[in-house]
Amino acid sequence: MQLREWQDSFQQQILQAQQCDEVLIANLLEGAISAQAQLQIYSNAYVIRLVEALRSNYPALHQLLGDTDFDSMGRAYLRLNPPTRASIRWFGHALEGFLQREKPYAGLPILSELARFEWALRHTVDAADAERLTVENLQAIAPESWGELQFILHPSVSVMVLHWNTPPLWQALSAEQQPPEPAKQTMNWIVYRQADLVAAWRSVSDLELAAIECISRGESFSNICEAVSLLVSDSSESALTSAQLLRSWVEQGLISIRHEQLA
Repeated sequence: MQLREWQDSFQQQILQAQQCDEVLIANLLEGAISAQAQLQIYSNAYVIRLVEALRSNYPALHQLLGDTDFDSMGRAYLRLNPPTRASIRWFGHALEGFLQREKPYAGLPILSELARFEWALRHTVDAADAERLTVENLQAIAPESWGELQFILHPSVSVMVLHWNTPPLWQALSAEQQPPEPAKQTMNWIVYRQADLVAAWRSVSDLELAAIECISRGESFSNICEAVSLLVSDSSESALTSAQLLRSWVEQGLISIRHEQLA
């Protein structure tokens, strides 16, 4: 059998615990212990390393569950979600969905929300960079061009609606303090990387969320004003409110430049 076939067989044994050709394995894995024992060592090391990676990506979730329960959860996740990318960085991208679906974790929705929040924070670390829009850029735009302006969220930005007190729980766990009891608390949140490369997050109102969602959909400033007008008491102030929101986003570094609109 060719080397490539042996490699494929070996990989299947490690990834899916499928039985390999023991004659082939014995010929290629010589040592003081049996080929099957060697395979088990490789398989165990593979699982341990991936659970360690999951723990690195979700430190607060690990602290909440504890070593034993997190290890069990990580192994169950691995069985259903083996890595599909070469970089170990992405192992754990589907953990939120796993915790939402699988028992007993599905009965504790705070777990999936905590996973979602931690993954967003992890994303801010290595999200692509992009030139940020400045107040000076805005001031240089002709007034008649504003209606058709479109904006882009910085690649590090994540927007989410959480239904539990997840951020306070995360803060307490990260500070190694006694976490609060899970409690229902529906709020909108934004997570992003600041210009100084520090991760940040804050709550956002329903009005601000509606405006941000317009940006996510690639809609124009006019559309943002229309969305805002539905949520303010005086619709005549929608343009001013939208402009104030835009300025605050720019000052926080949430918006990237569309160079074709600044020419």
